[in-house]
Amino acid sequence: MTDISGHMRPTRREIGFEDTKSLLVVNCCGYQTFTTGEFTRNRPNGRLDYQMIYLHKGYGTYQQNGITRKFSPGSLILYHPGEPQYYSYSGTDQPEVFWIHFTGTSCKELLEHYQISTRSIGKSLQLKNLFQEIILELQLKKPFYEDIVSSCFYKLLALICRVQQQGSQADGENCAVLDHLIIHLNQTYMESWTVSRMAGYCNLSTDYFAHLFRKNLATSPIQYLNELRVEKARELLTDDGISISAIGNLVGYEDSLYFSRVFKKITGSSPQSYRKQHMI
Repeated sequence: MTDISGHMRPTRREIGFEDTKSLLVVNCCGYQTFTTGEFTRNRPNGRLDYQMIYLHKGYGTYQQNGITRKFSPGSLILYHPGEPQYYSYSGTDQPEVFWIHFTGTSCKELLEHYQISTRSIGKSLQLKNLFQEIILELQLKKPFYEDIVSSCFYKLLALICRVQQQGSQADGENCAVLDHLIIHLNQTYMESWTVSRMAGYCNLSTDYFAHLFRKNLATSPIQYLNELRVEKARELLTDDGISISAIGNLVGYEDSLYFSRVFKKITGSSPQSYRKQHMI
């Protein structure tokens, strides 16, 4: 068993801590893995604070509202203050678990705002990294660590809400690949990109990639690329020292006439007209 955690306070209590004056306090955060044996946690009276558990890998058994069931990877489990807690892990299931305890007067509203509840949200490397950052800050306690921990917790809630809205687990995993593609396109938009090349970069089939891209960005891959190129062209058009055909080449269009057509379709005006209106 691996058990790594960071704590806000020097003392620890099985029942946790309640804060009725602060908006938000992260009491502690941790990470556990189980490779052998069995582990069981039983708190019939719950704790004074909230507990959120993220099952990143493997399986775990949790009881809520008198119902006990086995949860799969990518599950989020939320326990409210005073709610009985019972959960267990088996080394044969190879679970990897992150947990966090928090309290404060704003907790209820935050959980409602970000739609946090017990459910499957899918696996997310971003969530894992954020949990690890919170643990590290609580361990090192460098200057302003409380502010960083709170900021990370708000981001954690927002990311959980985002992951929930991204759909299925498979799509959720591939969304991270799309993020890397978008970053790469912003750096290499002038290259000869096609839908099949983008799909290959993401290691996805062309049809599935196009479907996933439109689902998450509400536009087609080529339309996104064209809009990105035109945005870069707008910046260059404010400099009359560069010809319009040269600008087309710089942003990825070998055919200057095609560049002009794409530019006008997106902006409503030709490159020449845009330059006259926005000359520095």
